[in-house]
Amino acid sequence: MNGHIGEIGPEAIDGVVRRVGNEPFTRTIVDGEEGVVISGPYEPEVRRLVGVRIRITGRLSRETEFPGPTLEATSYEIVSVDGERPLLGTLTRDEDGFYLKMRGGKLARLKSVSEALAQSTGGLIWVILDANDGVARYGILRDPPASGGT
Repeated sequence: MNGHIGEIGPEAIDGVVRRVGNEPFTRTIVDGEEGVVISGPYEPEVRRLVGVRIRITGRLSRETEFPGPTLEATSYEIVSVDGERPLLGTLTRDEDGFYLKMRGGKLARLKSVSEALAQSTGGLIWVILDANDGVARYGILRDPPASGGT
């Protein structure tokens, strides 16, 4: 299925990603029935999804330094970006152009990739395609490796 990252964990929360607090004490929350603070290795990616509806799984703890519970994320799924379901994967380039390498090895050819997006080759991105498979909207969740794209 498109839009998955990581492995399935024991707790799941659906909601919209928000950033709360003041620097340097900001935190990432998923705003469902109650705000749940997100921690763990996926927090930097989830932080880049402010305003996006996700389903996130992990280990929930109510004994934290923050008001409310904390979820140590073990996976997440992008449910919608402004009501649309994005594709998620690594931006890759070959002699024919750009494509998205998704979970399970599935590939999606991308047409009309902007110069700004092309600079993220090798990074983890989400995209919403237009009717001609051009990139209408995108977000970068993980920057490409320092050594360049694939």
